[in-house]
Amino acid sequence: MYIDPIYWYFALPGFIITIIAQIYVKIVYGKYNNLIVKKYTGIEVAKLIKNEEQFPVEIYPKGGKLEDYFDPTKDIVSISADNMEQGTVANIAVVAHEFGHVQQKFQKSSIFRFRMIMTGITKFTSSIGYILFIIGIIMSALRLAEIGLIFFSTSTLFALITIPVEIDASKRGMRLIKKYNLLDTYDTNGAKQVLTAAVFTYIAGFLSSALNLLYYINILGGRRRA
Repeated sequence: MYIDPIYWYFALPGFIITIIAQIYVKIVYGKYNNLIVKKYTGIEVAKLIKNEEQFPVEIYPKGGKLEDYFDPTKDIVSISADNMEQGTVANIAVVAHEFGHVQQKFQKSSIFRFRMIMTGITKFTSSIGYILFIIGIIMSALRLAEIGLIFFSTSTLFALITIPVEIDASKRGMRLIKKYNLLDTYDTNGAKQVLTAAVFTYIAGFLSSALNLLYYINILGGRRRA
């Protein structure tokens, strides 16, 4: 299968950044996932925050590891299996982060609501945009390709919006940890490192998406100059 050599000029930096971010997260998470907290397990933290903050959400266990997430369309907080059984600094940081998202929804965070809107839009536009772009390039219908590129670019916009949403959720999560004294000072610093490391994966995702978009812009620009 033919791959445009120019593609690697755009794809390779994003790939390298993503790998570095993943390795960094794995190292930091691994370090603080071995630091056991005797006060609470992850699920106990989830229940405590839910009850104390009176969040109208349901908590459901989910198999696997690092599969904790908040579904704002169903008001469900899924807690991964390792959080059900033990409490570590990393576990508690992740759970608090998800309840940071819960707080974003019920305190009507504008950027969180905007990302929710963009989620639905991006699912449609990113796929159809790629199809329109390819058809436009093949048929030399550059206006169609341009429309496709605009649609396709929503995925990059979504990746950009995700960064401040995740940073804000982490800040809210850290405030919840301090508010309910879930960790001591040393462990609180560890939780902050875990959440800071996680942000790098979203930054890497945005950079990778942006470089991919630039590649398609370069293709369209080349066709126009031909």
